[in-house]
Amino acid sequence: MLTVLPVARAQDEIIRSLHIRPVRVESVFLDHAPGRVTAGDIFAPEMLPPFPRSTMDGFAVCSADTFGASEELPALLLLKGNILMGKEPPDAIGSGEAMSIPTGGMLPAGSDSVVMVEHCELLGNSVAVFRAVTPLENTIQPGDDFKKGDLLFSAGHRIRPQDAGILAAQGFLSVEVAARPRVVIFSTGDEVIPPGEQPGPGQVRDVNGLMLAAQVRENGGEATYAGIIPDCKDALREALEQALEEADLVIVSGGSSVGTRDVAIDAINALPGEGVLFHGVAMRPGKPLLYGMSKGKPVFGLSGNPVSAMFGFILFVKPVLRLMCGLPPFAPFAPAVEAFLATNISSPGGREDYVRVSLQYEPREKQGEKAVRARPVFGGPGLLQTVVLGDGYFVVPRDVEGLPEGSRVKVFLF
Repeated sequence: MLTVLPVARAQDEIIRSLHIRPVRVESVFLDHAPGRVTAGDIFAPEMLPPFPRSTMDGFAVCSADTFGASEELPALLLLKGNILMGKEPPDAIGSGEAMSIPTGGMLPAGSDSVVMVEHCELLGNSVAVFRAVTPLENTIQPGDDFKKGDLLFSAGHRIRPQDAGILAAQGFLSVEVAARPRVVIFSTGDEVIPPGEQPGPGQVRDVNGLMLAAQVRENGGEATYAGIIPDCKDALREALEQALEEADLVIVSGGSSVGTRDVAIDAINALPGEGVLFHGVAMRPGKPLLYGMSKGKPVFGLSGNPVSAMFGFILFVKPVLRLMCGLPPFAPFAPAVEAFLATNISSPGGREDYVRVSLQYEPREKQGEKAVRARPVFGGPGLLQTVVLGDGYFVVPRDVEGLPEGSRVKVFLF
């Protein structure tokens, strides 16, 4: 019989057991950087922009020359030349002078503002300015975006596409990031066959191996699906020992319950090192989760039921992968929406219940308003439709035995 831990305590036990080594570092080109995690602090090597620029098509001027300008009494300035994109201005300007300038052009010395072209008129070699500008109006000055030495990103920052953009603007071609944690995944079971084969009587295709590999990759890891191991303790122990030579983390799908053929606990206890640290979590689905270590490397035994395995990964494996990437184990923000429960639900109590739901927008009583309705997708942990048709899940706490229709729930999105 399983001695189960509450979810939060199980997560804490896992995190406290880990002695994460310094993050391995590798360099990647910027176009491959989004989604990766910075391995160290990154500082701006130069001012951005490096020179004063115009934000409008118009005329570079000394703002003081335009004070008091109006439609009735424009300021008349001598046109001294044209500034070309990507070129230095041909000369400086003095009092009473102006230069035409495109958006993004470099301001000439002596100017401090740009008058929009809509507020000017060319009159031969002169420019009539019909509207005054203030100092620095319609310009970006050196360092307005980032100053030399500014911290661009701290270590442990997950890079986004816009982050790659600012690194490119600062002259970076590549960036040092945490190497992806190496994860090996085994499926177990005499009844389990590869996905490409036709099942015979009593056989099922392996769902979890490839699904867990996809989850690993989605969460920053490098996944190796190592195939199916029969229900044999020695065969599984040997496979685990070999995988742990190179892997940072190993996942076993199946064999984690308490039946006579559930061999994962014996195989992990037979490994050198710490062995099984706990077996069972007070949650539905995913109760028979198994966690152990061998020589400081984590080994997870997840349920053979696909939905249970998926939630075991989300709640327990994902935090470990984040730590191995140099991130905190739990993200400070999770994609979620507030919704109203579309029907009554019951829950067994005594364990956290992870209820899968589909989301729908429905009209509310107030005209023009809509509410998000969460409609449970019922089914056991072996039915994939509950997560395939579901948009996310909400959690019924251990001490609650059900929720009535209309209850406000927080739905975490898949």
